[in-house]
Amino acid sequence: MSQEKNITRLEYELKSLPFFIQEYIEKKRIVPYSVTTLYEYAKEYRRFFEWLKQEAIMSNDLSSISLQDLRNLTERDVELYKGFLLASPRLGTTADGQLRSHVSIQRSITALKSLFHFLATQTADENGATYLSHNIMDKVDNVKTGRTLQDRSRSIENKLFIGDESLDFIEFIDSTYEKTLQSHQAKSAFYRNKDRDIAIIALFLGTGMRLSELVNMKVSDLDVLNMEATVIRKGGFKDTTMISSIFMPYITQYLDNREKLYHPESSEKSLFLSFYRGSAQRIDQSTVEKLVGKYSSVFKTRVTPHKLRHTVGTQLYKKTNSLLTVSHQLGQTGTSATAIYTHIIDEEKREAINDLWTN
Repeated sequence: MSQEKNITRLEYELKSLPFFIQEYIEKKRIVPYSVTTLYEYAKEYRRFFEWLKQEAIMSNDLSSISLQDLRNLTERDVELYKGFLLASPRLGTTADGQLRSHVSIQRSITALKSLFHFLATQTADENGATYLSHNIMDKVDNVKTGRTLQDRSRSIENKLFIGDESLDFIEFIDSTYEKTLQSHQAKSAFYRNKDRDIAIIALFLGTGMRLSELVNMKVSDLDVLNMEATVIRKGGFKDTTMISSIFMPYITQYLDNREKLYHPESSEKSLFLSFYRGSAQRIDQSTVEKLVGKYSSVFKTRVTPHKLRHTVGTQLYKKTNSLLTVSHQLGQTGTSATAIYTHIIDEEKREAINDLWTN
């Protein structure tokens, strides 16, 4: 979905939501959160309020919901909503379809946690008091996946580029991918964006950054001399991440050709660009996801930008044996989210031990 479509859809959602949701969205736009994330959050808030009205917990229409309505909510109300999500079918399916995934339900809970935290800590009424005096979401647990780290590690292990495969992937796009294309039109499109696409994948594999962090980068965020990139991490804090030197030539080649390839307006400072209605604009997340999927499916197996992030985390842990180093490089606030990499490497250690005394 293009950036422009997401902006339009977000504005449409906000029309039916109360003022404090609009205030929250405007605040997070400054952080900045991606438009895609804010659009998804707005949909989650509408779904939550619609459920509250359906269950007669609130009686107001969506746009008329007040802060007092939120103050009257209890932890039990939110737990009931979480139960509703766990028991309801996945969106777009019939009543006998699959249940929603734990990931999608956790996304709903995360959106609500972010909103209530904002209302309880970052707002001020005419008396200088925050909109909410306490945050009921503080006591609401996240949704457990029911899967062990070992199970999760096995499910992603085959979708990682291990060892030299990351460099082989870049080399494949640079030298071999064009041979798989049949039509002149497909080849022309590939040549036009080749430097950009390789630079995007090189930056993913050279840093382990998130998709949102990459698309929001400006040209000035790239420090070629020190091989570093400035990014806005999850939660809105600014961070500097190192770039692996082996991937820098691909990034600098795109940087040298950016103006010639896309002819952006002087006001367009985004690092990665694509053409939309004849003009160069910041590339959107869906375009990046599609190009990563396109190249990887021909090379080995279709992967996502997040799997490239896992690839970096796994390789870095393999080299350093330090979860703290991995968490710092990936911009994690702790090591719990990176513990999955120990299980991937442990499988390699097991194979090595089993083969230790064989010829």
